[in-house]
Amino acid sequence: MKLKNILVTIGAIGLGLALTGGVTAAASTSYVNAKSGNFLIAKKKIVLAKTKYKKAFTILKGTIVQISGVTTLNGKRIMDIQMNSLSYHLRKSYVGKNETSTRNIVMKKTNFKKVSVPQYLRYYSTQKSYPENIGLNATQDGSLFAGLKYPDANDESTAKAARIHVSSDGYLEYYANTDVFSVGVDPKPTTSVKVTKAALPSGSGKTYLYTKQAVPSAIGKRISKSGSAQYLTVIKRQYTTYTTTYTTERNKDVTSSVHVSCGYLVNGTHYYMPTAIFFPQSN
Repeated sequence: MKLKNILVTIGAIGLGLALTGGVTAAASTSYVNAKSGNFLIAKKKIVLAKTKYKKAFTILKGTIVQISGVTTLNGKRIMDIQMNSLSYHLRKSYVGKNETSTRNIVMKKTNFKKVSVPQYLRYYSTQKSYPENIGLNATQDGSLFAGLKYPDANDESTAKAARIHVSSDGYLEYYANTDVFSVGVDPKPTTSVKVTKAALPSGSGKTYLYTKQAVPSAIGKRISKSGSAQYLTVIKRQYTTYTTTYTTERNKDVTSSVHVSCGYLVNGTHYYMPTAIFFPQSN
């Protein structure tokens, strides 16, 4: 190739790279800078059309969501949301389906704004994660089950318990009796009420959740006859850890996994949150 042609080619490549860099730089400022586990609030109504693999889904303006995963596709920063992190009135159309997360959602700044962890979710570590390839998986999602710790292997598939969960969009949900181990989208709860106010007294380990609508006496009480904060549920972290050890089928002396749970108290009743699974054989 002649020198002139070589220089022209190099110049074209350089110009192309410069343009690409410019587009990339411009595009990066168009998307919310957030990662998995972070929270976003919808700045306007977001309508996700039905696809071959996903149902239609609408996120209303003002809805707070927690990011499940983030990636880049065709130059766009996109995310998805786990259905079980949302309240029943949002996830109900997904119940009984094979889909447990939304379709890809473009993280445009015109659609979303990053926010801090909501007060009503601060009874647990919403951002907890572990490095890959160390045999330790974080499992906490805010779900509290009545009892002290995760069930033994013999009871895992059949164990049932009362359950409390607070959704990313601020709903306190209570199940009088539900499966501890389950797959798919959570069914309709016994009670689902909007949290109108939340407070965390310093050093108490307690999260106060106020609602206008009634909560079951099993988890809270009425404190006022009027206003938006008529009922109170207090979630108290115990700062205690419990473990349930699973062994291999062939050798009961060999540990296959260890389920770690964190203790809580709600209205005098012991609850636990599954927080991690440790796989010793992977180390």
